Amino acid sequence: MISQPDKEQNTEDKEIVIIVNEKNEIIGQSPRNEMRQQKLIHRATYIFVLQTKTNKLFVHKRSLEKRYCPGYLDTCFGGVVAINETYETNATKEIHEEIGLQNVNIIPKNEFYYEDQISKIWGKIFYLYFDGEANQLTPQLEEVEYIDLKQVKDVLASDDKWTPDGMQALKLFIDEMPELIKHQ
Repeated sequence: MISQPDKEQNTEDKEIVIIVNEKNEIIGQSPRNEMRQQKLIHRATYIFVLQTKTNKLFVHKRSLEKRYCPGYLDTCFGGVVAINETYETNATKEIHEEIGLQNVNIIPKNEFYYEDQISKIWGKIFYLYFDGEANQLTPQLEEVEYIDLKQVKDVLASDDKWTPDGMQALKLFIDEMPELIKHQ
């Protein structure tokens, strides 16, 4: 199950998000629930957190309360870009909210388009290095059930249920940074 459209409405549904066209140009705004219902193209951030000494990837299990891919594993952190946010401000906000990191060097990479049966997304990939362990991160329980540390090659070979947009972002990220697999 990729989406749970019948979930009880929450404050996230009323959040106003940026709507873009096929060229990633801003064309308007919409409440988040309407964006999902109408499958409007929106922006989202994808932040890969790598362990400094090993280049292992911090992954997480999404909360069962999430509308999109509840209970799936995810390769990255991030979120939908709200009105009055840029990709960069959203990435900074999301990395703090979801895992408690502040004042970190979030490095931007490329933008990409993703579409599946329920979403149309212009995403921007970011990454950062963290010196610690998974238990040193503070997961936002409404969003993140738990955090784990995995080798990138093991994630790619896994048969687990991973968010499809996160997996596409990971493959694009690896295309630009193949050393992530070579050194594991």
